[in-house]
Amino acid sequence: MEIVTLVEVSLNRIGTAQGAGGAFSSSNSRVVFAEAEDAEIETVRDLVIKVAEEHGETGELDGLKYEPGYGEGAIIFNIQGKNVFYSQAYATCDVFPALKSGGRYFRLQEVQTTSRYR
Repeated sequence: MEIVTLVEVSLNRIGTAQGAGGAFSSSNSRVVFAEAEDAEIETVRDLVIKVAEEHGETGELDGLKYEPGYGEGAIIFNIQGKNVFYSQAYATCDVFPALKSGGRYFRLQEVQTTSRYR
């Protein structure tokens, strides 16, 4: 057993990266889990690009940018077309520690042990 960094990557618009498709072309979506070396933005971005290409993205992802999101925990990456604006982010990621055991993963949650008021 080992503790790893696991990333849940929600690819919302496979096939819409710059230079591929258009406003009315079809796109696919996938949710993929993958291990990452750490939870740094650049590491997660590289993982999103790798996963997107493995799942059929044919467009150029060099322009994939981190967008600060609202709420806790979500890491959002987006890319727009030259003449197209998409309202949905290209990818949304949830990064968390997990226990890996025999090819299975178990989400870990830190337990706060300091005294506090309820």
